[in-house]
Amino acid sequence: MLNWQISELGSLILVFVMWETFWKGISLWKSAKKGDLIWFIAIFLINFFGLIPLFYLWRTKQLKVVLRDFQGFFKNPAELFHKVKSGFEKK
Repeated sequence: MLNWQISELGSLILVFVMWETFWKGISLWKSAKKGDLIWFIAIFLINFFGLIPLFYLWRTKQLKVVLRDFQGFFKNPAELFHKVKSGFEKK
């Protein structure tokens, strides 16, 4: 039988991977929507613990919006889902 235990170092690595994936996904989405091809390529190719995606969001003044939406998700996930759904229906 397999013993699936994560060591302390493994847990830390898992947290870093989740952190990087979250910020990279948000930044790739925002840069693609804005048409920033150079930023999209840089964010896609360079991994540095989420710092480049965070810098992009900060530099383009989108970080506060993302953080506000993220906080709103935990307060009322159904409302954010409705916003996203209505955004797709308009197109």
